Amino acid sequence: MQEENVSFSISKDVFYNPNMRLCRSMSSLAVGAIGETLELVDAFTASGIRGIRYAKENKNVKKLTLLDIDRRAIALAKKNLKSSKLKAPKAQTALGNISRLAFELDADFLEIDPFGTPSPYLIDAFRYFNTKKVAYLSATATDVAVLCGGKTAPCQKNYHSKPMNNEFTHETGLRIMIKRIAEVAAEFNMGIRPLVSFSDKHYLKSVIEVRRSADLAYDSMKRLGHVSFCDACGARSQSLFPEKACPRCGAENDYAGLLWLGELHDSVFLKQMSKLNVQRDYADKAEIGHMLSLMENEIGMPPFYYNIHALCKLIHAKSVPTLESVLKSLESRGQKAFRTHFSPICIKTAAPYADVLAAVGAD
Repeated sequence: MQEENVSFSISKDVFYNPNMRLCRSMSSLAVGAIGETLELVDAFTASGIRGIRYAKENKNVKKLTLLDIDRRAIALAKKNLKSSKLKAPKAQTALGNISRLAFELDADFLEIDPFGTPSPYLIDAFRYFNTKKVAYLSATATDVAVLCGGKTAPCQKNYHSKPMNNEFTHETGLRIMIKRIAEVAAEFNMGIRPLVSFSDKHYLKSVIEVRRSADLAYDSMKRLGHVSFCDACGARSQSLFPEKACPRCGAENDYAGLLWLGELHDSVFLKQMSKLNVQRDYADKAEIGHMLSLMENEIGMPPFYYNIHALCKLIHAKSVPTLESVLKSLESRGQKAFRTHFSPICIKTAAPYADVLAAVGAD
């Protein structure tokens, strides 16, 4: 197999998903954008392609450990390390449970990409940072149906939050995952700062800086809250506690939370990722560049977005306006509005809801 400039082997006994190439490329850009030297542990490594790409594409990776509990995965990862010409002391494999090895390995950067939820592994993930003042956690969730409201009970069990299944559910799902990371980080006296976070296909992803400080831990906890949504009129809001009734029409609100109300991305970090993306010849280079530009526009926006098609259906509009016309209409009212990476038919804006409705053609 070939992914970008890395040749590697796969096996019918070891999981490999070619559809995660963009995710691996985005994450590798994040590793490079960090800049400082990293001891990197790729837990749940499987074939090892993710960790190998991180080490091959980024000079700041000084040590790589490919970790897995499956002997067949470790055998394949060793084979792929050898073919990639990565060897000790820069690269090694570790056979064992992520929980047990947390007491044996240190990491500046830990990758956790399990099957389903990362939640059960978060406490052990932070043990890898026991000797660190600053570290980086890269977490992927593939239990999108749980986080995005399709399965409320498992979400409350795994993430200690209520999800919400509506037009901006992928953002609330992502924010619930980040909230859970913030909670566990706080127990280790660490605050969090999401550097880049995104939703794509069947997964949610965030690369997060964690910094040891009781004050920063408390500050992170102050950034948790709820998002409320009215099914009757489409109004939405953010607040510390859920709003039981819609202030616009008086109907009963739905809500999601607790969830992360802070930023999903860091502007300087996204710019550095964009710079690296220009320098690399990725197969998904154009798509990544577009995603990063959309993410920059999301900074400073509310923790939800508007689906233009859903709004037009709600107000019984005779036609659906173009996204560009909606954006221009909001701008003419003095409101900032942007496209979002979450969906090509959605926008982000802090404009009053009345202005949003007017922009899509409500009377």
